[in-house]
Amino acid sequence: MKEIKLATQHGLSHRGTPICNFSVGLSNIYYWADGPAKGSLAFLRLVITTDTARYEELIQATGYSRLSFLRRHPDLSVTRKGLEILDLHIAGLVADRIRESDTGLAFSQTGFHHLENRTVFVAGNRLIGGEDLDVIFAPEISNFHLTEAVLPPREISEELLNRLQAINPEIAVPVFAFGILTALQSLVLECGIPLTSVLYLNGQSGLGKTETVKKFFALYDFTKSKLPALITEAGSTMAGFRENLCSARDLPVVLDDLCLSSAKDSQRKRLEIGAQVIREASNKGAMRIKAGNHGTESSTEAGVAITAEFNMRSISDVTRCIIVTLERPMDGGKSDDRTIAAGALDAFLTWFIPRYQQEKEHLEQRYNGLQTKGRLDRLKTGLFCLYWAFDCFMRFVRDTGAITASTYNQVDQFWKGILQQIEHRQRQLIACIDAKIPKVSIQELLWAGIQNHAIPLVNKPKKLDSFHGLIKGNDFFLPPLLLDEFLSNQDGYQSITRTAISRELKAAGILVLHKNDHANTVKSKKGGPRVLHIRLDLLRKNVERIHGL
Repeated sequence: MKEIKLATQHGLSHRGTPICNFSVGLSNIYYWADGPAKGSLAFLRLVITTDTARYEELIQATGYSRLSFLRRHPDLSVTRKGLEILDLHIAGLVADRIRESDTGLAFSQTGFHHLENRTVFVAGNRLIGGEDLDVIFAPEISNFHLTEAVLPPREISEELLNRLQAINPEIAVPVFAFGILTALQSLVLECGIPLTSVLYLNGQSGLGKTETVKKFFALYDFTKSKLPALITEAGSTMAGFRENLCSARDLPVVLDDLCLSSAKDSQRKRLEIGAQVIREASNKGAMRIKAGNHGTESSTEAGVAITAEFNMRSISDVTRCIIVTLERPMDGGKSDDRTIAAGALDAFLTWFIPRYQQEKEHLEQRYNGLQTKGRLDRLKTGLFCLYWAFDCFMRFVRDTGAITASTYNQVDQFWKGILQQIEHRQRQLIACIDAKIPKVSIQELLWAGIQNHAIPLVNKPKKLDSFHGLIKGNDFFLPPLLLDEFLSNQDGYQSITRTAISRELKAAGILVLHKNDHANTVKSKKGGPRVLHIRLDLLRKNVERIHGL
C-alpha cells in the first residue's frame, strides 16, 4: 500500500493542502470471536480530534471507507479530494495495528465462548470471565443486560435460597434451576446430550405464573429501559419470538400467557401455537444464518419457558417439556427478588467458568454411566440435566460457605423429591393422553368383543333389546347404545360420536343400510330398538386382512 504522509497541525494536510479540520487516530481494532466470520476484522475504534473537541467512533471494519461518522458531527469537514486520502490514511492505520498482538474481540453471540486461553460467558452487554479484555458486542446482543451481584457470593447465594424457600420452593426452585440449565445449555449440547426440554409453567389465571418466571428465570433486562427482556406475549406474532430464540444462546426466552378460550377455534389455535413453540424451541443446536452485514450465526440454543392455563395434548409435546404446575397463588416475595436471582446467577457463572472443563467431564461421566443402564427418554434426559444444573449451583453455594455439607445433602434430597414428583405427574399425564389414542380399529374391537364375549348377545330375535346384540348367520345386529357403551371402555374411543362410528363402518363396507331411506340403522322388530346391521363375514375378512392372515 502506498504510504500516505499527512501533516496534523490544525487538522490533516496532504502535501501542504488541508483536507480536513480534524485528525484521526485508531484506538483499537476488533476481530470477530464467534460466528461464521470468526477471526475476521469486525470493528474499528477511531479517535477524532479537533481543536475544540474529541470523539470516539466505533465503526464496522467493512464500512470505514464511507466515513459515515462525518454525518454525526456537523463540526467536522473534509474536502472532496480529501475523502479518498482520508480513506487510505485509515487503511494504513489498520494495517499497522494488525501487526500488533494487542487487539480487541467482538461478539455476535451470547453464552459460553472458548478463547485461546480461557472460557468466557457473554451475558448480553457484559463479558463474565474476561473483564480484563477489550471487547465489544454486536447491537442485537448488547440490548440485553444481566445485573451484577449486589452482594458477595456467599451472601447473595444464601439470600437467594431464603427467597426461594419463602415463596414456594416446589415451584420457585425448578424455575430457577431451569434458568441455571439454560445458562449451561451449550455445555450440555457440547457433551452430545440430546436435551430438548422446555419449561412449561401451567396453572389457572391469577396464580402468579408470569411473575414467577420473571423473578427467577427471565433475569435479563433491556439495557436502556431496564425492563425484563426476551419475553413475548402469546398473542404477538411468532416472528418476534423467533427473533428472541435466535439471538439468545444460553439466555432465557419466554412465551407468556397461553390462556384458555371458550371458543373452540381460538383454543385449537392456542394449542397449535404452544405445540409449534415447543417443537421449535426443543430443536436445539439447529443452526441458521441470520441476515446481516457480519453474517451472525444464530441457533436455537436459548432456554425457553412457556406460561399457560392448559396442558398440551400430545405425548410428543409433553415429553419435550418439564411441567411445573401451580395449584395455589405464589404469595409472598420481595420487590428485589429478581435482582437477587440475577446476582446469584452472575456469581454462579463467575464461579463456574474456571471449572468449565472439569464440570463438562463430570457431566459426561454421569450421563454415560446412566446410559449403560438403559437409554434415557426425552423426559428422563431433561430431568437429569435439570438435576445436574441445580446441583452445580448448590455446590457453588456450598463452596462459598453459605451452607454446610449437611445442609447441601438435605437440599439434594429435597430437590430429588421435587423432580420425582414432576416426573410422576407427567407420566400420569402421558398415560391419560395415551388412553385417548386409538390402538386398534373399531372393526378389530368388534371382532375381539364377539370372540371374547365382551359384547353380550342373545340367541333369539324376540329377546333383542338395547343392551344385547344378535348374531344370525352372517348378520350381526348391534344396538347403537350397546356399541356406545362398549367403545367408551376402549382406549381412544371414550369421546367418539355415533356419526364417526357409522362413518368408519360404512368406509369399511360392513354396514348394511336401510333399503328405503338408507339410514345407518334398521328396525329389529315391531316395538324393538333400531340396530346397526353388520355383515359378520365381511367383518371377519377385513380383520384377517388387517392382521395379514
